[in-house]
Amino acid sequence: MDVTLSLYSQFISIISSISEKQGSTEGRFLLVSFVHISILVSSIMDLRQTPQYAKYIKLLNWQVEEIDNSFIFVKKIPIIGSVIKLQRSDNINYQFIDELAIKHRAFQISIEPKSSNHQSLITDHRFRLSRSPSLCSKTVNIDLMKPENKLLSEMHHKTRYNIKVAKKRGVKVNISKDINRFSEFWQECALKQRHMFLPMKREINAIYTSFGKDTRILFANKDKTLLAAILLIYTKDTAYYMYAASTGQGKKLFAPTLVAWKSIKLAKKLGCKLFDFEGIYDERFPIPSWKGFSRFKKSFGGKVIEYPGSFVKYRIPL
Repeated sequence: MDVTLSLYSQFISIISSISEKQGSTEGRFLLVSFVHISILVSSIMDLRQTPQYAKYIKLLNWQVEEIDNSFIFVKKIPIIGSVIKLQRSDNINYQFIDELAIKHRAFQISIEPKSSNHQSLITDHRFRLSRSPSLCSKTVNIDLMKPENKLLSEMHHKTRYNIKVAKKRGVKVNISKDINRFSEFWQECALKQRHMFLPMKREINAIYTSFGKDTRILFANKDKTLLAAILLIYTKDTAYYMYAASTGQGKKLFAPTLVAWKSIKLAKKLGCKLFDFEGIYDERFPIPSWKGFSRFKKSFGGKVIEYPGSFVKYRIPL
């Protein structure tokens, strides 16, 4: 932590010097703000390295190994062998990973580091960058340590306007514990809007069960009709926009915008430092269908955070 604070101080000093030369107070504020949230993100434990997430992974029939305060996940595949993954950890023990690969007859090992600091060492261990990360490689984080009026002012003006419109049109948001209703609603919306059946009810229910009291479900309704919903997962410092769904009618009434804003305010009230929108479109690993909701998430302000991606090594499972 001392190193982090030292780097932070150096960044502030450099930025202040540049800003004074350029005579730009606004530029200085923006750069300092960006560095602040970047340091904050790097110092906070990621969702994937919490005991609750390890419990969730076990419910999906993965095995969990632990070393150096890091959780490593192993998925047994009959006859073939296994898959091993380490996600967003600050500690990468390559010797232990190799031992696990032999023990579980792994044919694929993937590491998704939290920062680029590990990248050269990962490639030195014969891992190669994958074209398809299993976790979102880019996201938007909102600094909840800012006052509410500051959060509003940093939104796109249309987003602020749409929040007001949703309220005027009678959209109401309430907190619920009805995970079955949420998972069914998510499934229905996915089927209607994407024209495909995405069997996610098991995953949704499993993560809700694993995080227990550290979850919130928000429903946006009008006249008892469900229009939009969010499943919020939170850790000590961060709230995650884990699952969200809305109907076509809900979008016309700007229900998704209102329920997202209510989620941000709730996360702030719960004492979280960051609100993580859990994924936006990344040009490095393009998924065209992500462009629409990425514009929506970025309209709330915040800072874009990039992760290095997924590094994969294949081996013969002897």
